Amino acid sequence: MNNLKKYLFVCLLFACLVPAIQKQFSFINITKLNGWFKAKEIPEFTWGSWFSGKFQPAFDKSLETNIGFRPSFVRVNNQINYSIYNFATSKNVIVGKEDYLFEEGYITGYMGVYPVDSNAVKLKIAKAEFVHRELEKRGKHLLIVLAPGKASFYPENIPYQYFPENKKTSHYDLYSKYLKSSHLHYIDFNEYFKKLKGKTPYPLYPKQGTHWSVYGATLAMDSLLKYIKYNFKYNLPQIQITKIELPDSCRDTDYDMGAVMNIMFPMEHDKLAYPKIEFESDSSLFRPSVISMGDSYFWTFFGMGLNTKAFKEHEFWYYNELNYIDGVGETPVVQANTANTILKKDLVIIMQTEAFYHGFGKNFIECAYEQLKNKQ
Repeated sequence: MNNLKKYLFVCLLFACLVPAIQKQFSFINITKLNGWFKAKEIPEFTWGSWFSGKFQPAFDKSLETNIGFRPSFVRVNNQINYSIYNFATSKNVIVGKEDYLFEEGYITGYMGVYPVDSNAVKLKIAKAEFVHRELEKRGKHLLIVLAPGKASFYPENIPYQYFPENKKTSHYDLYSKYLKSSHLHYIDFNEYFKKLKGKTPYPLYPKQGTHWSVYGATLAMDSLLKYIKYNFKYNLPQIQITKIELPDSCRDTDYDMGAVMNIMFPMEHDKLAYPKIEFESDSSLFRPSVISMGDSYFWTFFGMGLNTKAFKEHEFWYYNELNYIDGVGETPVVQANTANTILKKDLVIIMQTEAFYHGFGKNFIECAYEQLKNKQ
């Protein structure tokens, strides 16, 4: 019995020491967790922080986020929560029916959780129409793009706890309604994707992705370029699908939600398509200078070369906060220069997705309106 106690004590001591040894020497290569994490730094020790009780909890947090084997412990915990309780530990990830993953913001946007004000939507569209008129006077154009949302596309897979049968009027409902009666150029990819549902050879949305699939984004980009060509008379380069690859694994953003689940075993996914595209390269084609204001849905177009092969002098105002300029990189958006910037471009694109319709334009429309009004 005494030998057993000694053996158990040694095992317990070893189990306690191994994480500390791993932290110090990293004798086993552990794959990092997916997503963005900020490790807590070890707090500076002072007698004042010790006696005030502030040092101890800060040190505990630091130890917890920096302990050896932490990624493995997190994956085991997350796998248990997912496999047994059908629950995602990762922030904002919701496990829906049939193992469809949703980002919570898209569900709340679809469900109409955010308070809606039809007068506020009408006012924003009126301001956008003013910007549209001012641009048209100068031979320039404004295009509004309603990007789709996974919750709108797969409402049947929204989990029961959100009571999808109790959906209220959403911001998308109002924008789609009032845009139809406006004088604005717009594309409603939310409506378009729902019409295509079940009719395409490959999925428009991946089960474990929050964005449209690469295949779906390709169809959207093709439609975007054709709309610009035929409505604004810009003979800009179009795309042609030269090949479609059907790999066993997901690529790009098609598994972004599955990746941040940080579980031990990959989730089963649909067979997804990855088109290979080529842009027209005729020297007679016209590449308009463009500024686009949007969210992460627009990034997929970046990866396909839209900003450099179909446009020129392109600026992407990400959430109207960060400006990504070809050949320059990331710089802060100067909202005070909104009007001056758009007047230098041939085309202005405002693209927003379902999760952010409640803050449509991220103050871009308001800034452009006020500044152009002051120029009159």
